[in-house]
Amino acid sequence: MSASLVVLGSSGAVQTAHRDNAALAFRMGESSVLVDCPGSPFLKLRKAGLDPMLLRAIVITHAHPDHIYGLPSLVHHLWMLARQEPLPLFAPELDKLRGLLDVFDLRSRAGFLEMHPLTAGASSPTGDTASPFWEHAGHRLSALPSDHGPPAFAIRWDTPLGARVVYSSDTRPVEAMVSFGREAALFVHEATFLEAEALRAAEGGHSTAAQAARLAALARARRLLLVHLDYRADAAQCVEEARGEFAGPVEVPDDGAIYAVE
Repeated sequence: MSASLVVLGSSGAVQTAHRDNAALAFRMGESSVLVDCPGSPFLKLRKAGLDPMLLRAIVITHAHPDHIYGLPSLVHHLWMLARQEPLPLFAPELDKLRGLLDVFDLRSRAGFLEMHPLTAGASSPTGDTASPFWEHAGHRLSALPSDHGPPAFAIRWDTPLGARVVYSSDTRPVEAMVSFGREAALFVHEATFLEAEALRAAEGGHSTAAQAARLAALARARRLLLVHLDYRADAAQCVEEARGEFAGPVEVPDDGAIYAVE
């Protein structure tokens, strides 16, 4: 079963002409898991060659508008196409998502949607392993609390062949990401600001490119992807700053970028 990471969006809370709000898809063969749900998720999945009807799960890292406002549209599309297969959704602050769906009377229509609280499982003493909150065909998803203000989580995807992808959207630097993301093939971390605005980043619950890179280096990750950029950010500057802390490949992915996970 082939696996890949699809970057559906890479911007922070304010979109640009070329970057939608941050969201990812974990492709697992023909099916996938959607992580965060802004914009037009159904359209973006289709453009990436993913069948939205084959979604295995939806994961919401936190309930800020730029991470959830596309959920009613996605659920409505799936309902219109008569989805019957259960679709688990994992998220903190489920009451906010229920309220959002109830605006359009979607929970009463979309009987396929199963809503579960997203919580962090128990970790091993080293932190390298954590109890998964979702498993399918050897793929496992685990969560780690991040530091953003409202309840928020980083997500780890471990594949049946032993590859690892970690993703932390809105967060201040969290030391536990080092063990959580140990030797990740792809270390995907927010980099809303540059180091010159470190104080602003801390006040807003965000990270700089250099801070993300330091975590990736300590985790011995193979590749660093910087996402959730401020709308005024210069991607080249973010990469340059990160390269001062991380020796491996660093990039700011374009929306629609696909990375094989091996």
